Amino acid sequence: MLNWKEVHKILDEVPLEGSFIQKVIEHDVHSFTFSLFNQVEKAFLFYVSVGTKDSLIMRTSRIREKGKTTQRFGQYLKSHIVGKRISSVEKLPFDRAFILHLTSQDEKLDMLFRLYSGSGANIIVLDENGKILELMYRRPKRGEMPGDTIRLERRESEGEKHYETRLYDTPTLSEFLDKEESIAKRSESLSEYKEKIERKRNREIGEIKNLIKSLEKRIENSTGFEEDKKIGDLLSANIHILRKGMTTITLTDWESGQDRVIELSAKDDPGANIQNYYERYRKNKRSWEIASDELVDAKERLSERENHYEKLLYLGEEDIKKLRKEAESEEKKDNGEKKIGIHLTSQGFSIIVGRNSKENDQILRHYTRGSDVWMHTRDFPGGYVIIKSKKGKTIPLPVLLDGANLAIHFSKGKQSGKADLYYTEVKYLRRAKDGKEGLVLPTQEKNLTVTLDERRVNSLLGRREDENIK
Repeated sequence: MLNWKEVHKILDEVPLEGSFIQKVIEHDVHSFTFSLFNQVEKAFLFYVSVGTKDSLIMRTSRIREKGKTTQRFGQYLKSHIVGKRISSVEKLPFDRAFILHLTSQDEKLDMLFRLYSGSGANIIVLDENGKILELMYRRPKRGEMPGDTIRLERRESEGEKHYETRLYDTPTLSEFLDKEESIAKRSESLSEYKEKIERKRNREIGEIKNLIKSLEKRIENSTGFEEDKKIGDLLSANIHILRKGMTTITLTDWESGQDRVIELSAKDDPGANIQNYYERYRKNKRSWEIASDELVDAKERLSERENHYEKLLYLGEEDIKKLRKEAESEEKKDNGEKKIGIHLTSQGFSIIVGRNSKENDQILRHYTRGSDVWMHTRDFPGGYVIIKSKKGKTIPLPVLLDGANLAIHFSKGKQSGKADLYYTEVKYLRRAKDGKEGLVLPTQEKNLTVTLDERRVNSLLGRREDENIK
């Protein structure tokens, strides 16, 4: 924080008097950069930060980032201060405060800057009579609200404590402060970016590890598929003694030579009972194969992501741009920007599901490109499924089947448990003229008939990228 001598020193250095305020850039609730111009210096920047532990003023050469939102006081400055000329600068004696006297053809204003710590810090815009027009911090208890009148108190001495200007190794104190603040900000930003990246890493790695656990459980649950085939073969060899209405049958296992009791469905005939075991074999085998492939992909992705973040978190200030880019992607998630539809992954491919006509329309408008694959149930209303394409890669059948299961699950065909679907690239869709919201007509479509696998759907939904789905 600056002492009063340093404030006055900077005001002597910066050619404020006679300069025009061309622009006000608001960085946050307590800091601004004034873009100024005069005939001698031409264009230059004057930075002000008030109400923080590091409140300061200085001429600056750095272009600071503009704030994401404009506050009430920032809007007022842009409307009433820009275009005015600083006719004079008044330094309040022995005080970390000063006044810019501003003029235009039809108006005179004063801007009081108080670089205090605590509740005294403020920037206040006054009319010629000391009446408050607007201020950075509204403080009713101090009598600092629009319409109140301020009485300036001018100190007669600096008191018992004696202040000196700090030592600096640059042509001006402003340049020294600008450099020091830049170093401090870079260090602060580096720490902040890495903290955000660590949060992103923990979330992403955690999601992949949860996926791996889910796939391992799915593999474990479907591991006995060979036994179903063996039973089907055993029943086929003994079909001549099977009868409808039987609930069990005892047969000799030709491999072990032991008798075994096999459960049957009383309502099914012998052929159907045999097919039940073969169907369970095919279903569990396919589930095991898909889960095994996805487990390999998930473990590879886990290793790649861990290496990615390890390298990032090892970077220093020289790579701050790369860190900022990664951190900003995390910030967008932290800001709670809600995605449209359900976003999930399958074997490294992103899938987006719309759950109603509005989401279908918005997904097509904002989340797709021509090479992405669109999928929908043929005879039932429901959500669109978009499988995001990858350059140089064909979408594998398991991913198409995942998309098809999701399309059935989020359609009126869910109760039927089976549906015909069609799919095509987004570029082959055309909007129906005067049709309902989101309605499209596909061309060059391909057909697919799929039986709904709810376990598969539940596994997919466990990999969703957004956390707003119930």
